[in-house]
Amino acid sequence: MNWLRELTYTLRKLNRASADHELDEEIKAHIDLEIEQNIKGGMSPAEARYKAMQKFGSVALAKEKSRVQWGFNSIEGVVQDVRYAFRILKKWPGFSFAIVLILALGIGATTAIFSAVNAVLLQPLPYLQPEKLVIVLQTAPGADWQKVIATVTGKKFNEWRDNNQVFENIGAFLRGSNPVSISDGSGAARVRAARVTPYAFATLGVQPLLGRNFLPEEKGKSFFDEPGKGLPDTVVILSNHIWKSRFASDPAVLGKRLRIDGDDCAIVGVMPAGFDFPSNTDIWLPIEAKNDSHLNWFCVIGRIKDGITQGQANAEMNTLNAQLIDRMPANIGPEKTKSQVVLVGLRQYMVGDVRLSLLILLGAVALVMAIVCANIANLLLARSATRQKEMAIRLALGASRKRLIRQLLTESCLLAAFGAVFGLLFAFFGLDILLAYMPEAVPRLHPIEIDRWVLAFAVTVSLLTGILFGLAPAWQASRSDLNASLKEGGSRSTGGRQRLRSLLVISEVSLALMLTIGAGLLVKSFVMLRSVDLGFNPSNALVVGSSLPEASYRTVDQMRSYYQQACQKLSTIPSITSVGLTSALPLASGGARIRGNVTVEGETNERAGLWASKVAVNPDYFRAIGIPLLEGREFTELDNFQSKSVVIISQSLAHAAWPNENPVGKRLDVGFGDNSLSEVIGVVDDVRQDDMSRERGPALYQSYLQLPSNRQWMLSEMRFIIRTSGDSITIIPAVRDQLQSLDKDLPIYDVEPMERVVAQNISDPRFYTYLLGGFSALALILAIAGLYGLISYSVTHRTHEIGVRLALGAKHSDVVRMIVKHGLKLTVVGIAIGLAGAYEFSSVLNSFLYKVKTTDMATFAAVAGVFMVVAFLSSYIPARRATKVDPMVALRYE
Repeated sequence: MNWLRELTYTLRKLNRASADHELDEEIKAHIDLEIEQNIKGGMSPAEARYKAMQKFGSVALAKEKSRVQWGFNSIEGVVQDVRYAFRILKKWPGFSFAIVLILALGIGATTAIFSAVNAVLLQPLPYLQPEKLVIVLQTAPGADWQKVIATVTGKKFNEWRDNNQVFENIGAFLRGSNPVSISDGSGAARVRAARVTPYAFATLGVQPLLGRNFLPEEKGKSFFDEPGKGLPDTVVILSNHIWKSRFASDPAVLGKRLRIDGDDCAIVGVMPAGFDFPSNTDIWLPIEAKNDSHLNWFCVIGRIKDGITQGQANAEMNTLNAQLIDRMPANIGPEKTKSQVVLVGLRQYMVGDVRLSLLILLGAVALVMAIVCANIANLLLARSATRQKEMAIRLALGASRKRLIRQLLTESCLLAAFGAVFGLLFAFFGLDILLAYMPEAVPRLHPIEIDRWVLAFAVTVSLLTGILFGLAPAWQASRSDLNASLKEGGSRSTGGRQRLRSLLVISEVSLALMLTIGAGLLVKSFVMLRSVDLGFNPSNALVVGSSLPEASYRTVDQMRSYYQQACQKLSTIPSITSVGLTSALPLASGGARIRGNVTVEGETNERAGLWASKVAVNPDYFRAIGIPLLEGREFTELDNFQSKSVVIISQSLAHAAWPNENPVGKRLDVGFGDNSLSEVIGVVDDVRQDDMSRERGPALYQSYLQLPSNRQWMLSEMRFIIRTSGDSITIIPAVRDQLQSLDKDLPIYDVEPMERVVAQNISDPRFYTYLLGGFSALALILAIAGLYGLISYSVTHRTHEIGVRLALGAKHSDVVRMIVKHGLKLTVVGIAIGLAGAYEFSSVLNSFLYKVKTTDMATFAAVAGVFMVVAFLSSYIPARRATKVDPMVALRYE
């Protein structure tokens, strides 16, 4: 029962008054018992008490020994330390506020970034035994799965599903999610739909919150069928947020009808909250993996059986894949191609390159936190110098060095606790901003929050921070020389303390320089990206998305008719100067665009490297988006299906196909297998079709009025580009009204200025540039504040020396030079270390840079120069103050 006694003692320690009362009662009982025995032995009451007290000894000493045995002294000491720490912090409110603010900024930033890292990289995926889930990829031997589209055909998936011995379950889904139009009678909307095979959800180990999974006989549409000849979609499963937002969490939603791209579908299930696979999916539709499909569109997910490692499963699947390839006939096409199978953990597949981005941000904020610790340690060292006499007196009165260290660590931990509280408040607000601007490529954004793990992280960081920045000042203060400190001049800083503060400043400068160079590289890259020539004019242009469901628009003629009427109606709106139409908007995802080879008339084989982006447009497209016509003419309404086939090509394609020749009038095969030649009627400037970081590439434009029926899919999703004479946003209501008057069931989506499309294309680099730039700015401010504080402190404590120098004839410029030289010397050492560190570690930013090398000497030199200038000013200001010292006053200093 010793543990019970110890627990009782511990609880008693928490109530000093109650414990003291019990102790008094126990001592009194001992003395009364002794008095009673003495009286029984024949003593008088007075004599019995005297003998009992003489035998017992000092009551105060007995109580003190009991307190030591029970641990009262240690508890009292901690309480006293905390009370004294509060008094010290109240004594210097400005000093305490500065430290708490610096800590709050550091802890807040660190906590916010860690919350994202925790949700994306550390927290388990919301699936059954997620560590057993892998994505099964097919790549060329030796290829990097992250840099290729490593998908498989339906036939290959079926072979793997039926013949593998390593997976408990295996399913497939089409790569990415696709936009579809939905309507339930209350209006149309545009959502993201993913197509999955019936056993995909079972493989993940997730059951719908309501309803059921897809059945094997529910095949759904196949993108491999010709338009109008495939099966319609008949069932759909809703995501939790669509169920809540569109159906108000109605538990009777099962069986209700929802029109999806014109198909009437029954709702058969609702997924649980938080389920989002593939990422950014609103609804799920079934799909059949057909054996006669030769298009690599399927991603495969498998659950590895118990007792089988991922390495074993990878080897088994490669063996199976080789056997399947050997059994296939030679004319099977892409299935006969030699390939390797790569099994990638589901988390690794989902995170991809985002892992590096988040780790870089976490590393950056860790550098900021290290600078925060160094800065605060410097401040505490400066304050401890003013408390040398206090520490010496306490040592002289019997306090141990251990007791002094505990007292000073209590003060620093108390500051850290306040910093953690306010830091968490900053983190709550900062996280909202972080999520608002976080790149869309970051998966699992919805579970990012300040949860118990993040709170535990914040508490741990604050505790470690308090110990780290408080340890050096506490150790220095406890080693005070009693004789020197108790003398009149004992408040002067010792050489050891000054060297330690100098080392802290050097570390701050070097870490801040590393961070600032990284931010400088990103800023230079971002500026270059913003200044690229797009090839078109985004100003005063409005983009409107439109999608025609196959169920309502079954033929090419119906689609053409809709777009012609829509363009005519939009043209009647005042301030609209031209209305363009394209199957693939530059810098935007979605739409229909083919990147393929073209063949020049007279050549028997396709010329190596002669390829282009093939886009369908209307006659006004080039005027609406601002692509200049360089030669020839633009399309007209007469360039339709009854006239000869004509195309407009970009400048780079013209130079590649007919170098040093006029391409107008030449003919080429656009490469869709119809073996017909199209005449080039014009040449336009190149544009950045994919994204701003890629060079402007060759393009081939066809009139949407000339597209044959086998390319009806290019007309299913188009973008209007509306150029206006004024602000394009003001015409949005009129545009919606005109389009809704044609077909109220068609959703109008992605309505935004073209300038916003351009801005969104650089949102990722802008996010990383701004965030890392903010961290580096904070680090620079802290480093310079540390240098300024050190020089100011040095000037203050060298007042006597400066006075002597001035009295002996030293010039003011000599004093300034001496002080500035000291500050610049520390800065130069910090810059040298920081440059070496930045040169070593900046390579991690390579994938974030556009036309900027990670060892860009101009950026390195510019940042180092900025640090030197700021360091000079930080040293010069206190140096100038030192020259104003009156020598007579300085000689009497202290």
